[in-house]
Amino acid sequence: MPYRLKAREEIESGVRRIATEQVDRAKRALADEHPASAIHELRQRCKKVRALLRMVRPALGKRYARENRRFRDLAREVAADRDDQVLVKTFDALLAQVDERIDRRHYAAIRRKLDLRRQHSFEQERSPDLGALDARLLEAREAIALWRLDRSGFAAIAGGWRQSYEQGREALTRAREEPTTAVLHEWRKHVKYHRHHCSLLRESWPRALETRAEEGHRLSDMLGDDHDLAMLAERLNGEEMFSVDATRRAQLVGWIEHRRSNLRSQALPLGRRLFAEPGKPVRKRMARYWDIATDR
Repeated sequence: MPYRLKAREEIESGVRRIATEQVDRAKRALADEHPASAIHELRQRCKKVRALLRMVRPALGKRYARENRRFRDLAREVAADRDDQVLVKTFDALLAQVDERIDRRHYAAIRRKLDLRRQHSFEQERSPDLGALDARLLEAREAIALWRLDRSGFAAIAGGWRQSYEQGREALTRAREEPTTAVLHEWRKHVKYHRHHCSLLRESWPRALETRAEEGHRLSDMLGDDHDLAMLAERLNGEEMFSVDATRRAQLVGWIEHRRSNLRSQALPLGRRLFAEPGKPVRKRMARYWDIATDR
């Protein structure tokens, strides 16, 4: 089933259904896919469950902290050093965006150093115990059956929706005032939660909420690209790169800053549109949409 609440089902049963589906998809990936693909799938499913939990946080009560910690720790356990793995791809994309006519041979030494570090990071990764992960997912599945919400209807999700949305607005304000790498990365986390919440509620008004989720996804990708470029700049200024031509490194850092500036010039206006209104009227409007969709 798609990652969404159905308008004609009780919120509590829908929440348990979605969480169970995500766990089952992770379990199937562990059984059927290559370990690297299975781990990626598991981490994505954990993120979606955590977004779902955030939306029902007030109604779930004390169980929220326990279940959020469960899925957070499960994802962290198999988290690779993503920065080393993605920097070669980021480097190649940067050169392609700068100018297709540049002579890439002038930057081959830098790329080689990035690739050697990527290979070393990959070789150092510990192979996960797939059987143990499957057992932990089974425990999580059994725990989901015990989830209970202390309110019904849209009231079960209204508080979590509004809280998450307002956190996104607050993170946007910080990003506009101080667009540092850390602040933008934190904002991205809240954008992703909001995107998932729009997907979960898209039956309330499919076209409007699907569009909003897509725009949230686009914004998240921009902020992700910005973070990857920031990590590349940091690596270029690292001690291991001191043996490389300083002029070439400076050129790359300049291109990175230009690209990041362009990304921010697109991301901030899009974010201002997504989080344009205060949380209370947005929550009230979403409640009306949901009431219309569930009107029997």
